Amino acid sequence: SVVCRTSSVKRHFETKHQKTFKDEQASTLKVFTAAKHHGTEASYSIAHCIAKHGKPFTDGEFVKETFLSSSEVLFNGLPNKDAIKARIQDIPASARTVELRIQEMGDNVRAQQTAGLREAQVFGVALDESVDINDVPRLAVMVRYCDVAVQEELFCLTPMPETTRGEDIAKVFKECFDEQGIDITKIFAVTTDGAPAVVEKHRGAVTLIEEQVGDPIMKLHCIIHQENLCSKISNSDLHDVMPTVAKVVNFIVKRSPLTHRQFQSLLEELDSSCKDIPLHCAVRWLSYEKWVENFFFLADITGHLNEFNLKLQGSGQTVLDMRDTWEAFVQKLAVFSSNVETSTFCYFKRLRELSAQRSISTSEIHGFLDFQVYGPMFSFLIKPESFNEQLDLSLFKWLDTDDMEMQLIELKSSTVWVTKFAELRTQLESTAFNCLKNIAQALLTVFGFTYLCEQIFSHMKSVLSASRCRLTAGHSETCVLLKVTKCDPQITQLANTKQGQGSH
Repeated sequence: SVVCRTSSVKRHFETKHQKTFKDEQASTLKVFTAAKHHGTEASYSIAHCIAKHGKPFTDGEFVKETFLSSSEVLFNGLPNKDAIKARIQDIPASARTVELRIQEMGDNVRAQQTAGLREAQVFGVALDESVDINDVPRLAVMVRYCDVAVQEELFCLTPMPETTRGEDIAKVFKECFDEQGIDITKIFAVTTDGAPAVVEKHRGAVTLIEEQVGDPIMKLHCIIHQENLCSKISNSDLHDVMPTVAKVVNFIVKRSPLTHRQFQSLLEELDSSCKDIPLHCAVRWLSYEKWVENFFFLADITGHLNEFNLKLQGSGQTVLDMRDTWEAFVQKLAVFSSNVETSTFCYFKRLRELSAQRSISTSEIHGFLDFQVYGPMFSFLIKPESFNEQLDLSLFKWLDTDDMEMQLIELKSSTVWVTKFAELRTQLESTAFNCLKNIAQALLTVFGFTYLCEQIFSHMKSVLSASRCRLTAGHSETCVLLKVTKCDPQITQLANTKQGQGSH
């Protein structure tokens, strides 16, 4: 028998067959691996879209089936049509895969949020509590902090125990931050909806959170809730107008489907901006003549209140923006009052032809105590040079503000800084005025409302609906997080950690 030496076999392979076997096999393997990797990354993208739109996990297969069906026409005529369809077919999109992808992307977003909060010197929170479709109380906590820009993120949507007392809310609140390793002593302000369990003086959640923080914190009552309370005008006659409207509405909508359809047709013929009316609770009738006057007045003033309410809503608003909106509306109320007292009705179009006179009391604005107390402090954000003793430093003592007064004197004495403040914000962010920067960043983290928490609950009811009531608390929280977050999950990075596999 002949035995070939290893060196001879190696030399023969490298000179005669290397290109045929080695390079082609390696190239084929690379193409196969890349295809599987692209399929894995595509499955993350599909799962992300499913979570953002609040769709069931099983819709992954539906999306894939739709893509395959449309590809027959969409890629018809292309030479690599079959290769494209094979790539689509290899995308893993089972319900279990989508579930895992969503959970991994949620963890990735939380890691980004946690990193930002750990680096932030100070942050503010807004919290609210509601129940989901399974009657499980959930605590929503929004955080606002500064890095390159002001960030607003959902921190947690956590199930509560059976009771929702102040100590329960404070306990769950602290556990959420401890779980992520976030130091709650950085909290500067807490905004709530004013519920007794939250704001009670001795055992309320805010008081207990302040004790855990160890320093005084700014406590704010949601300005939209306060506006809603103030809009319930205390003038006796007006209380009877809306219930009467509700009874008329119920008669049209609920009593007879035919009446409802005829009313919709009437609105369409009149080219009305409203195509239908919602259902309301019914109450007793009033005298017609007096009711008409009150109805016109209520319609006009409600329009102004709705305009005010809309300006207070939306993300990204600072407390300074809300204070300016509130102050402007307070001044408008004085104009409205004078307008009605003089019977000119310039801003009350529906009352212009009626002789009824009514005065609007501005006494209701006393409810905005938080914004009256802290209002001058919020103006520090745009006019730091105008402050003397108005800035209460007790809320900032735990920040680096030792040289605050000295830096404020230097700022006031500098014509350049005072007159060109808007153009020189970049320079102000330098170490020359680090104390002023710290205070400004703290004020920028303050929530003026709990609107974002209410928005979270709306998303929660959309995700955790009657048809998906068995979705776990963790999955529903992650779906809501991916639905509302401004942080993009690092899909490519996550896909690189996975071994590419085809559909299964």
